[in-house]
Amino acid sequence: MADIKLTDIRKAYGKNEVLRDINIDIKDGEFVVFVGPSGCGKSTLLRMIAGLEDISGGSLQIAGETVNDLTPSQRKIAMVFQSYALYPHMTVYQNMAFGLTLGKKGPLGGLLGGGENKKIIEEKVQKAAVSLKLEQLLKRYPRELSGGQRQRVAIGRAIVRDPNVFLFDEPLSNLDAALRVNTRLEIAKLHQDLQATIIYVTHDQVEAMTLADKIVVLNDGHVAQYGTPLELYHHPANKFVAGFIGSPAMNFVSGTVVGKQEKALEITLDQNKTTVQVPVMPGKTEAGDVVTLGIRPEHMSENQNGDFTISSRVLAVERLGDASYLYLENKNHAHICVKVDGHSATRTGDQVLATAPLEALHVFDAGGQALQRSKISQKHSASA
Repeated sequence: MADIKLTDIRKAYGKNEVLRDINIDIKDGEFVVFVGPSGCGKSTLLRMIAGLEDISGGSLQIAGETVNDLTPSQRKIAMVFQSYALYPHMTVYQNMAFGLTLGKKGPLGGLLGGGENKKIIEEKVQKAAVSLKLEQLLKRYPRELSGGQRQRVAIGRAIVRDPNVFLFDEPLSNLDAALRVNTRLEIAKLHQDLQATIIYVTHDQVEAMTLADKIVVLNDGHVAQYGTPLELYHHPANKFVAGFIGSPAMNFVSGTVVGKQEKALEITLDQNKTTVQVPVMPGKTEAGDVVTLGIRPEHMSENQNGDFTISSRVLAVERLGDASYLYLENKNHAHICVKVDGHSATRTGDQVLATAPLEALHVFDAGGQALQRSKISQKHSASA
């Protein structure tokens, strides 16, 4: 396997720069997920690593070798596409073995084509088929398979090649919800078994959080943050990452700084002019600056004591069984979402008091950058 190093990578189509200042170090055996909204450049970046797109600037190294000018076949990578890309006239066995038969003398013929390494190819295909639970499907054609089975065949075709790096381009997008969960678990198990370097592209942040050792959050052609799933969840570097990572998304409430201490900011909520003292390092923030307070739905409670409170009418309730989500009216701001116990009796139209500890609040400056949270705690409450 191999480590991967991207240094000052950029991609431009003429004067249109779609990726810029991409610096990422991926260690041997890591599972790294590129995630972000549509159009952020994540698939383009993956195709550049694969050699399917030219690199406009910067350096790409795989296993210590600069590969900017190498062809895809010379990079020893294997790519799994969203569309599966299986040959419809070939069986599962033939599809999985196809990459290993290229370059052999004579036509393929039969299952393999009688190359001198036929036995080795057979062993590799059988081993991959067992690991992916495909051993009973080897004689079937793609048209006879479900979507999840086709995706496993595409993964198996990549495994038998023993690549240095596996690249996955939104491999679960065509699957229904249940199959997405099952296949996601299979990919996680595959990574544990192979200890392979994997780069995985998705627009689904739940996939990113559950699969990744590290996540690269891309936005508008640049890296918004790179770190472990829990680093991004607990310590988002900016408002974009805070709103993108986590489901449901983080709640945001605007405010104005009215005072600062060594390890705290006094912030007046713009909506009702009540003031809270939030334990964050002020940095360069000054009185009069506009900021945004962020709080995750799961860090809020219903009708309990708390430092930060929001009293509001319930606009909608989503009941999921083990938990329910209350969506609260917030005047000129986006709805406030509160995660509560699934047995909550609260209904649409009720007035509730949602609370949260000040330590759970995030503060973002006018440019959207996060202020570092401090460890002090002082109890204040606000009604919105």
